[in-house]
Amino acid sequence: MFRNIKKLNGCKVLVVDGSLSVREVIARCLHEVCEIYTVESAEPDLILMNWMLGRIPGLDACKKIQSMPSLSEIPIIFVTANTNETHQELCWDAGAIDFVGKPIVPKTLINRVKTHLRYKLQTDALKRDSFIDGLTKIYNRKFFNIEIVRLLKQYSRFKQASSMIMIDIDYFKEYKDTYGHLKGDDTLKAIAKELNDNLRRPLDLVLRYGGEEFVIVLPNTELKGASVIADKVICAVKNLNLAHSKGFSDVMTISAGISAAEGFNVCDVNTFINNADKAFYLAKENGINRSYPEFISC
Repeated sequence: MFRNIKKLNGCKVLVVDGSLSVREVIARCLHEVCEIYTVESAEPDLILMNWMLGRIPGLDACKKIQSMPSLSEIPIIFVTANTNETHQELCWDAGAIDFVGKPIVPKTLINRVKTHLRYKLQTDALKRDSFIDGLTKIYNRKFFNIEIVRLLKQYSRFKQASSMIMIDIDYFKEYKDTYGHLKGDDTLKAIAKELNDNLRRPLDLVLRYGGEEFVIVLPNTELKGASVIADKVICAVKNLNLAHSKGFSDVMTISAGISAAEGFNVCDVNTFINNADKAFYLAKENGINRSYPEFISC
């Protein structure tokens, strides 16, 4: 059936990969076969869309994009030869933020794209800042509350195990009473950095849950693997040798509770968090500087 199809060089292939080297290898392999376009991410900052596309009308494509939570905040500008009032209203109703008439006036197009890109980048920066803890510079609980729902749905869809480690600094109130709040802030920053530095996979995530509590979210990780990571960060914090005269062995330590879910049996968000919270309290009750349900000695 492919006998009469000889030339593919007019075909366009978009390669999406976070690694520059991978993108370059794929492009080199396929450059004689078809036209290759490579990008680091498939989520653009702005979309310029023709009113009339191939098989899908531009208005329908715009509505579809706007209906997808992961894409709905990408601004869309229509490029159209018809700019009468009815068509303008259809553009707005579909979710577009602007339109550019044909024939295109270059200066108008450039200025409108620049304006909307600036708005988009400013909005992204404000949103990003609202998800970052001001003291430790890692993600905060607001981000956790939003992201954990999406992550659990994703893990369940792909039948992946997932784990969460709830962490608390041992005797932190006594530490602040002894060394002061400013020293307490310095310690929170040091521990946040140590937790983050000990996560090696790009999708592993550490957040400040509140006060002296942190959370580590581990995709595609079963209980045993999460226990190894919990032990690793517990040892790493202890080895910082932060003096704590009222603490465990006169140095700062942390305790951790682990919650794990297996693929399609991923529980709801509240259960997932509550299980980690219960495990954390059991870790405290069974002796600090440890994790629960499994602890491997330093």
